[in-house]
Amino acid sequence: MHIALWSPGWPLESYHNGIVTYVHSMKQELEGLGHRVSVFTARKDPTVTDPRVHRVRHGTWGRLVRSVAGRMFPIDRDIANFGRVIAAAILAVHRRDPIDIIEMEESFGWAADIGRLSSIPVLVKLHGPAFLSLVEEELATPAGRGRADREGAALARASAIASPTALTLGQTIERYGLTPKLRQHIVNPISMDAETPTWRLDGCDPDKILFVGRFDRRKGADVVLQAFEMLLRTRPQLKLVFVGPDVGILQPDGSWIHFESFVRALFPAQSLGRVEFRGRMAHRDIARLRVEAMVTVVASRWENPGYTALEAMFQGCPLVCSDADACREIVSHGVTGRLARSGLAASFAAEISAMLDHPEQASQMAAAARKYVLEQHAARKVANESLDLYRRVIASART
Repeated sequence: MHIALWSPGWPLESYHNGIVTYVHSMKQELEGLGHRVSVFTARKDPTVTDPRVHRVRHGTWGRLVRSVAGRMFPIDRDIANFGRVIAAAILAVHRRDPIDIIEMEESFGWAADIGRLSSIPVLVKLHGPAFLSLVEEELATPAGRGRADREGAALARASAIASPTALTLGQTIERYGLTPKLRQHIVNPISMDAETPTWRLDGCDPDKILFVGRFDRRKGADVVLQAFEMLLRTRPQLKLVFVGPDVGILQPDGSWIHFESFVRALFPAQSLGRVEFRGRMAHRDIARLRVEAMVTVVASRWENPGYTALEAMFQGCPLVCSDADACREIVSHGVTGRLARSGLAASFAAEISAMLDHPEQASQMAAAARKYVLEQHAARKVANESLDLYRRVIASART
């Protein structure tokens, strides 16, 4: 089978994004099972030599990236027409080496244009529908509403929809009144290098907390910093390591506040040194940081679920995770981690304290989390389930 996958960027080492992580794992496993996989991407590192990775050139891609990351731009003709540009790139390859199926995200409704123009069966995988993933302020903008409406119209034309969580699949079908011929919940795969270290209680710093994610509202960076400020009042020896890009948080007056200004406004001068901002880091370096920290925190206001949580669980790290949406499908409170109330700093402070106060229990939960992802999110298992769905989508398209 020849499978086409869409990815916002390539390779994984250069682009920190959940969809890129997903496509990276799927490409490896599908090729390992003997299938041909072509990746189409708008951003490709010049060092990539894989002939099956194809760059789709588009002059407005930088604006699209900023729109997805939080700076919302109106969905103008260039953005709307990007699906046609992707379709043209896919068709160019299809003429040389026929493609059996395309799998891609729901973003901006491009999947509908690609399916219509290419006549190749398309499976839409829900990675983050705008009506769920955009925080309130973003969804209320004309750009946010336009994106949600366009995605809904495209999903209404989709014959097959998959989702890594049952909750997101159900919410999307209900929101838009969808009746797809095929729908399926298939979890995201998780695989990491053989050299990836695993967490040990006797090998971590008992006073270190790690957060990996963008500095923005969706990832809950503001909540983590507020919770840490609360913790420092009684635990002044704690350290917070913050890893991720500084996108900024939109303020009520329409201005943007960035990491340094936010921290200086929140923390007293004597506590500023307890927060370490690392910015973007390579995946292998983040993996090493995880096993050094006593607790990894995921505070997203929405996730589907995020690879940040799955990777921490894969490494057997104690995890405090937001209870937002699909996070509850991968983290069982008190069993594989601790769940804190989404958006509530006091709840995160309490759950982090519980981990710090009971390290042996934290270690047991971390081990259970690793066992869970190795069994339920194994990349080979997910690839085989996806192949079964691909075959049904192709058969349905033929009839």
